[in-house]
Amino acid sequence: MQDNAQMTEGRLNAHREILISLVTEALLAPGGSPYLLRNLEQEVLLRDGSEDPGATPSAGLARGNEKSQEIREILETAKERAQALRRIVDGNADGTES
Repeated sequence: MQDNAQMTEGRLNAHREILISLVTEALLAPGGSPYLLRNLEQEVLLRDGSEDPGATPSAGLARGNEKSQEIREILETAKERAQALRRIVDGNADGTES
């Protein structure tokens, strides 16, 4: 069983890295992919049940929050990576080494 869990974790980590790389490229590209980024950012908006304040969180809501948290982490990591890559490129463009 542990082998299956490790395999699943490895696959999820690989998918996460691929997604971060793709979003990073979208952030770095001239013109980028504003629709993709806007849609992903909308996915992370907190759904706190404000439409029905008396509603109690369900398992479906909890899974939705977990999904939103993962998307948020992927976006934040991609934005940080894009900023770091821009600093490296900008530093090399002016003749300095990093």
